[in-house]
Amino acid sequence: MWRLNPFGGKAQSGLEGRTIDVGNVKITVRNAIAEGGFSCVYLACDTVHPSKSYALKHIICNDSESLDLVMKEIQVMNLLKGHPNVVTLVAHDVFDMGRTKEALLVMEFCEKSLVSAMESRGSGYYEEKKALLIFRDVCNAVFAMHGQSTPIAHRYFVVFIYTVMFHYTVKISEIN
Repeated sequence: MWRLNPFGGKAQSGLEGRTIDVGNVKITVRNAIAEGGFSCVYLACDTVHPSKSYALKHIICNDSESLDLVMKEIQVMNLLKGHPNVVTLVAHDVFDMGRTKEALLVMEFCEKSLVSAMESRGSGYYEEKKALLIFRDVCNAVFAMHGQSTPIAHRYFVVFIYTVMFHYTVKISEIN
């Protein structure tokens, strides 16, 4: 994530390079790996165990409605914690920055997205068995949400929000 600095080339913006305490986890933010309208996802590493990587989602909440959505996402991720097809929320915090609030969600880091896995296969194709395994994992995550005593509704699932772990175990990483 870079912005133009007319007097000095590229200037870094965002959280890159900072060390942050989020809940009970102390992390060093490496680099941005995804961006949205009011959020950015960073690769971060644990300061105590530098080989342990996390995904840090930084969300800017400009109003109470966006803060409510973040709190709902945290609630849902806590409710589904431990499900093999849902990314684990490790820690979270919300900071009052005056006119806005900023939420930090530390989640398990999954190195490869489903989109990049599909692109890396080139002109080849997935065997039926592998495609069915991916579909099964997505369905299991959706079933876990819909199977709650109060079913969890979601607005969308986009291919970009599925994350592939080793051996194509699919995990959803954003619940909206």
